[in-house]
Amino acid sequence: MPHILCAFMHPNDQLLRPIYAFGQRHGWLIELCRDVIPRDWQGDGVISDYLTLEELSAIRDIGKIPIVSRILPPGGNVRSVLSDTRTVAEMAVDFFVGQGFQIFAAISTQEFPGEVCGIPICPSQALRELTGWRGLECHFHYCVPRDGVEPSYPEMLAGIRNFLESLPKPVALILVNPQVVAPVWRAVEELGLRVPEKVAILCNSQRPLYTTYTPVPLSGIDGEHGTVGLKLAETMQKMLDGGDVPLEPEVISPSAVIRRASTDIIAVPHLKLATAIRFLIQNCDSPVGIGEAARYAELSQSMLNRLFRRHLGRTGIEFLQQLRIDRMKNLLDSTELSLSEIAAQTGYSSPVSLSLAFRRATGMQPGAYRELRRG
Repeated sequence: MPHILCAFMHPNDQLLRPIYAFGQRHGWLIELCRDVIPRDWQGDGVISDYLTLEELSAIRDIGKIPIVSRILPPGGNVRSVLSDTRTVAEMAVDFFVGQGFQIFAAISTQEFPGEVCGIPICPSQALRELTGWRGLECHFHYCVPRDGVEPSYPEMLAGIRNFLESLPKPVALILVNPQVVAPVWRAVEELGLRVPEKVAILCNSQRPLYTTYTPVPLSGIDGEHGTVGLKLAETMQKMLDGGDVPLEPEVISPSAVIRRASTDIIAVPHLKLATAIRFLIQNCDSPVGIGEAARYAELSQSMLNRLFRRHLGRTGIEFLQQLRIDRMKNLLDSTELSLSEIAAQTGYSSPVSLSLAFRRATGMQPGAYRELRRG
């Protein structure tokens, strides 16, 4: 029976559940600890999230037993499963740009500089790169300053409050870590900021405890953590089996943005365009088209498309297709629904039309996508 230590700085049920399920199927005995490692722990392998080799050094034979990590560079007895932070950043920015936002902000627990195999460790670093490259205004706040001295809770709350108060409004706010959700809400309430009218909030997580039960339900980025957990476990098993595991890391992307009330606002100056966008968002699960949206907003279809290009840089059809593709990805990732059922929930007349649209957008068939995400 392999003895596996899960050493997690930030235990996450979406990550741990597939690891434990995989371990049960393969006869593992799993022990879970946080950043305080049991001294001289002895076993067959270690799965970790953000702990360094120095922090893992209390483990006996740390230089020999298999290690699978989310941040350590691969080499020797270490292999890596990485989050595609650039895709996380691109998905968040595209989501808000698609609703007309031009001013962005991000709050993170702390700054994690550096890259692993060319991929930024922290999504906030990827956000900084992307918004800079696109010429977008973006403001950043880290709860723990660069000197690493952790502030008291009142000091942390005051820092978040001062940051939010100083931002231009309306602003698209990205919460990089779910751990900042509660203090951000406290600061929002103390300042009397309206969500989403003044601050539209997107969380880099889809964990219900952080996104569903907040004062205004938070939109979230979905589909990454479950797949990361599965790939961490699969990689560990390959190493335990003595197989030749490539040094090139597994890189896992999120699947879609799940819309909730915290981003239910259109930040474009044209009222009729905003009306059409809201109509498409609310009806993307039915077979409506741009013509219906144009009539609802009292515009011609050609004028609506010109407004889309002018304010959002794409056509109305492209906007609607992206809404539906995001919805498809989420349903393929998180449910066992058949393609017929998914088609009925995403505005397509049949599984064939759904498959054609999905393949044009992603280069993959829906079944292949679901299999890839679930291993």
